[in-house]
Amino acid sequence: MKVLIVTYYWPPSGGGGVQRWLKFATNLNKLGCVTFAYTPSNPDVPILDPSLVQDIPEGTTILSQPIFEPSRVLKFLSSKTSSDRLGATGGVGKKSLLAKLSLWVRGNLFVPDARVGWVKPSVKYLNKWLGSNPVDVIITTGPPHSMHLIGLGLKAKYPKLPWIADFRDPWSDMDYLQDFQMGKKARKKLIQMEKDVAGKADRLIVTSRSAERKLLEGNTGISVFIPNGWDPEDYPKSQPTQANSDTIRLGHFGSLHGSRNAPGLWKAIDDFKSQGNNVELVFAGSVSPEIREELKEHNCVFMGGLPHKEAVSEMLKCDALLLIHNDTDSATRSTPGKLFEYIATSNPIISICRSKGDLADMLDGFGLPHGTHTDVSAALTMLQSFRDQQAVDPAPYTRMKQAEKLLEVIRSTQ
Repeated sequence: MKVLIVTYYWPPSGGGGVQRWLKFATNLNKLGCVTFAYTPSNPDVPILDPSLVQDIPEGTTILSQPIFEPSRVLKFLSSKTSSDRLGATGGVGKKSLLAKLSLWVRGNLFVPDARVGWVKPSVKYLNKWLGSNPVDVIITTGPPHSMHLIGLGLKAKYPKLPWIADFRDPWSDMDYLQDFQMGKKARKKLIQMEKDVAGKADRLIVTSRSAERKLLEGNTGISVFIPNGWDPEDYPKSQPTQANSDTIRLGHFGSLHGSRNAPGLWKAIDDFKSQGNNVELVFAGSVSPEIREELKEHNCVFMGGLPHKEAVSEMLKCDALLLIHNDTDSATRSTPGKLFEYIATSNPIISICRSKGDLADMLDGFGLPHGTHTDVSAALTMLQSFRDQQAVDPAPYTRMKQAEKLLEVIRSTQ
């Protein structure tokens, strides 16, 4: 089975989007497939993790073409660095007029996203490549959801070639789109693109149940739920040595910004400390200046971005892990990938999310507690009782298990 994967995020890029398809490619190869990954040669990404390059499977052929990144131009109109995801920080903080203009340009001139200019040259390149290199299935993964427009273009040329569209996050209702001040014309165009992709793809894959319901509105597509997972290969063979200390180490791994702020949790940690507990907060990943300001009275360690396996090792050194999801309507239709890596550590998890949504439902199913972003009482209860938390069996969520399910989906299209 020959599989062409179209993905914007690929090593040395870092983050959850890279992990999902790097692991899928690795395990599909082990299951007897031949994989090809089409990706930009010069992407402008928010996270780099060069250590992942060594994890690219030898059996995967890399196809690449250069991409023009508007973010490298728009950075001069905003306070962001070129690799920041414009609009993805939750809209917190005062923006300059030029910064607002750059967001408007992004939302109204680059639809569905800033990588849309890569679609036409990619379709042209892959049309030619497929002419002499036939495959059994094409898989596109987003965000950025313009990757699905590449699949749509290839489907027009090769209507009998199966196409699977993988949605790691919502599309037309993604939370940060509100920052872009999208006009009616741009919004209508975005929604139509989503409908076209959902209607033309042979299969849709979602990582969250509610995203499936949204995509299938008004069409008869076939959707499959394949959540993210964890890879035993990323975990050390022996448990890292923890310092003999009475300090409780709480760790958050990943970006923490804007709509992920959890003032109720920070206040609960204050109350927990006033009860005689020593607490150290560990943050691996970017933390916004606004949240750093709120945490200035706490005992914090800011590690910045870490290579993936090093991040896993640090997770294992924590007494409990903090899972903080976006406090937005869109986030109720998504589930953070790090949940499964957290579960695989067997460490207690203190979860902050909206009380209704896919993440809340999954946590309830696991028997894990959670509280909202402003609920001091629920957060304090979780802190006081985290040692009594029962571990969740991670075995059903290994990357290999997810790859086996993906292979079933691929075979169903043949």
